[in-house]
Amino acid sequence: MTGVNCRRRTCILMLLIFPLASGSGWGEESPGLAALVRRVQSFYRDSAGIVANFTQTLESRTLAVPQEEAGTVYLKAPGKMRWEYSRPRGKLAVCDGRKVFLYLPEDRQVLVGAMEDLDAGALVTRLLLGETSLDSQFKVEGEPEGEVWSLRLSPKKPDFPYDSLTLEVAAENGAIRRIGMLDPLGNRMEYRFDDIRVQKSLPPKLFTYQIPRGVEIQTFGGGRETAPRSP
Repeated sequence: MTGVNCRRRTCILMLLIFPLASGSGWGEESPGLAALVRRVQSFYRDSAGIVANFTQTLESRTLAVPQEEAGTVYLKAPGKMRWEYSRPRGKLAVCDGRKVFLYLPEDRQVLVGAMEDLDAGALVTRLLLGETSLDSQFKVEGEPEGEVWSLRLSPKKPDFPYDSLTLEVAAENGAIRRIGMLDPLGNRMEYRFDDIRVQKSLPPKLFTYQIPRGVEIQTFGGGRETAPRSP
């Protein structure tokens, strides 16, 4: 597998990125931290819809310069999201609650898989979809820095695909402003979210996808194509 294809595989499993689940393992010494996690959970699970601008940056030894992509993300509980890329233009990722689709226009290729087939590397997706219980999987430390909390998450299991995970969370409402990840090879992936806003009505068509004609289809997790093709 070439370096470019490896990066694409990493992006599909890391990108395919919703609210944090709270737990009882914070300890009496961290009531503010536990309250913050509850606010994050409430913000993503109880909002009718969320829209934000995003920038994702990959720093790797195989890249001469950091690779940066950007666009707009739409989130709707439970389990739906859409990532529209303005850079590179035309790239698109959609989760309809059951299936995940990633369209790579430069290759005329669509990657397709089931949500349950996303592995532990798809951390951004699991965070934003509320599928990760922080207290059961991580040792969590953090403190407020003005209007933002900086959280450091250390994985409890040795086979976790990242050496470190950091979050920046708005203290007021629990919105995630930044996700940073470092893998064992020294690769760094960062997501930044700006202009985060709650939107009462997001059209259902945002979270549906029709595979275009004339594109190559690849599956992950042993799944089969289920989305209709465009007429």
